[in-house]
Amino acid sequence: MGLLNCGDTRNYLKDYGYGTIALPRASIKPLLMLTRNDGRLTPIGPLTSTFRPGVVPVPTPTRGISAPVSGSRSGGIDAKIGINILGTVIGALAGSALGIKAAYKDARKVEFEFGDVMEDQVAIADLDQFLGTASVAGNAGPFLKQLLDADEVYIIVATLDAKEISVAATKDNSAGLELDVPVVQQLAGGNIAVSGTGAKSSTIVYKSKDTSLAFGVKVVRLDFDQGRYTTMKIVKAKEAHVAAALHNADDDDGDPAVIVPDVPIDL
Repeated sequence: MGLLNCGDTRNYLKDYGYGTIALPRASIKPLLMLTRNDGRLTPIGPLTSTFRPGVVPVPTPTRGISAPVSGSRSGGIDAKIGINILGTVIGALAGSALGIKAAYKDARKVEFEFGDVMEDQVAIADLDQFLGTASVAGNAGPFLKQLLDADEVYIIVATLDAKEISVAATKDNSAGLELDVPVVQQLAGGNIAVSGTGAKSSTIVYKSKDTSLAFGVKVVRLDFDQGRYTTMKIVKAKEAHVAAALHNADDDDGDPAVIVPDVPIDL
């Protein structure tokens, strides 16, 4: 796993055209629909629950290795927020995160890095053709129809996911926080493998045996006219965050940090 410290906690994937999912989760997939709630993207259901195919079938996502993204690093995140994220990630990978926060109680900063990254994506041209002949399902409720008419429905067209996350922690003096790897393994449980550079290490790799979490996303916004699809717009990577409502304590410019649920977007 190589390292690429992008130095930007807001969106360390923007150079790859992806927005960052601050709290990685397995349920985020291509063709998931989103809408804005107080300026934040919120999942509202799968594409196939709202649209009925016409002559063009629903596009099928393809899956492949995303070698360029493996090793992309988050940059330093305040430990008070970062450890909450870590606890959520470890809980999702291992089924439990009891004790993980306590292990990092002396951390000042943490950095996250995903390894062995995979990409799921649908071709935008295929999605465009599908929507061009599809119709809104008869059982779609008034709320969803209103969102469509207001051009407030987004669709995920690509995600990045990984089973492995590396966490580097530092103390107040910027020195590495040495953790007891066997103890951390015991805290994380048997469903996830824990490794470091030795019995004690400031960088620890957590790897799930079977669970892969999405952490990056590409999104398009649908345009409708009188209940019919007309076109779509690609959402810029810096605006495509699906997570974070708090600001990083180190941010001076007021930009949202991609580190907790529901990132504001500006479209």
